[in-house]
Amino acid sequence: MTTFKELGLSPDIQKAIDELGFTEPSPIQEEGIPPLLAGHDVIGRAQTGTGKTAAFGIPMLQYLDPDNDEVQAVVLTPTRELCIQVTQALRTYAEHLDIEIVAVFGGAPIRSQQSQLRSGAHVVVATVGRMKDLISRRSLVLTAARFVVLDEADEMLDLGFLEDVEKILRMCPSGRQTALFSATMPPPIQRLAEGYMYDPIMVSITPETLTVDAIEQAYVEVSGRDKTDKLVEVLEAEDPEQAIMFCRTKLGCARLERDLRNRGLGVKALHGDLSQGSRDGVMISFKGRRTKLLVATDIAARGLDIEHVTHIINYDLPNTSETYVHRIGRTGRAGRTGRAITFVTPAQRKDLEQIKSDMKISIMAWETPEERLEHAPRLRGRQGGGAPLDEQPATSNGDPRSGPAEDRDSSRDSDRPEKTDRPEPPEVPEGRTKLFINRGKRSGITEDDLRWALQEGAVLPEEAVSEIRILDRFSFVEIDSDRAEKTVEFLDGSKLKGSEIRVEVARS
Repeated sequence: MTTFKELGLSPDIQKAIDELGFTEPSPIQEEGIPPLLAGHDVIGRAQTGTGKTAAFGIPMLQYLDPDNDEVQAVVLTPTRELCIQVTQALRTYAEHLDIEIVAVFGGAPIRSQQSQLRSGAHVVVATVGRMKDLISRRSLVLTAARFVVLDEADEMLDLGFLEDVEKILRMCPSGRQTALFSATMPPPIQRLAEGYMYDPIMVSITPETLTVDAIEQAYVEVSGRDKTDKLVEVLEAEDPEQAIMFCRTKLGCARLERDLRNRGLGVKALHGDLSQGSRDGVMISFKGRRTKLLVATDIAARGLDIEHVTHIINYDLPNTSETYVHRIGRTGRAGRTGRAITFVTPAQRKDLEQIKSDMKISIMAWETPEERLEHAPRLRGRQGGGAPLDEQPATSNGDPRSGPAEDRDSSRDSDRPEKTDRPEPPEVPEGRTKLFINRGKRSGITEDDLRWALQEGAVLPEEAVSEIRILDRFSFVEIDSDRAEKTVEFLDGSKLKGSEIRVEVARS
């Protein structure tokens, strides 16, 4: 795996990356940044959430000239939301550069955007319609734009912008460097690439290589007429911090919002029939966590990047595996775990099996949180005696005490783990008790979080906690035995970082 420091970036860009805590590039960054730095045109096939903004943004910033006030780079986006998101990301990477990055999009006063452009902009991030408008008013000149990015090109096609995109490309210098990113490559996008790009290098991050490890996936089989009732049941059981429910059509989206409201749930809808002002209001409310439930179509949800989304519910089964990955990638952000629940009718089982086959994943039948806890791998050994079967502690020489992967996987589907030849871990010292907590690194839980919960929530003095161990999906704490029962009583079922935690004494 390449590191960012091996890419030969400028010290100012590398400093910003270090401050963000990034060390290793994602697959799309590792494959896309070097050819862009070398001056090649690049086609990147990747979904939102793979890190593609940095993949094109970092090489673009590398070659900008701060002393030239002309527009040197252009990023075209299909929606206002994505335009804002890309701008924020680019400004972060350019934190230590003397570079001006201006966002222009519809629904905002055009005069203020014209004023920003007159003041000087090295990079313009724009929606297609607003850029076309500014060009027609001669407020935006692209004769010096030597770096052009088309972000989410398939979305531009879906919205009918492709003809306008071609007009804009024809106004840019013929010697420009072009990067095109798209989740899918339908024929019109392929023709666009052939006509306006020079010998492009293809970088493809397929669903098989996307990281969805932090997303727990399940399906619910239900008849069409019972879907809404079942959805209410799932929402009540899961109690999401925030959830997005995807529908295929605008009409279905509006109908589901109405049905959920009629059942007393606070929910908002996001679809193409809403005015820009209404869409902005919904987005602000959801991003501000004032709205817990959002019903959306795929197109309307493009550009959504909200770290507090704990659940994605495919109320309507997506048409393709790529759309499935794109949807569920809206959760499991910022180091958190997420849950994706897909509704399927009996007639759609083959479609679900196709998604599982394409992605090479297993999607299990949905269980309530209580059922999942009951079926979770049990702890072995004596009180405090170790981790679940798929998270065995390391030996003193650093080698994991785990058996073959197929053994660990099979244990997850059984209430009782198979017996193994692994040595038992040492017993907990006398007077101490080890507690098991069903959240770990994937939920964003840190040692400081658990210390806070123990000392503030369970009112334990600092000296009563002797050890805290954070694993990937579970954690263990070792405390005074005489305080164990009260600690479980206080913390079991409480919420930590937005997720309900289950706490129990670790015993066989």
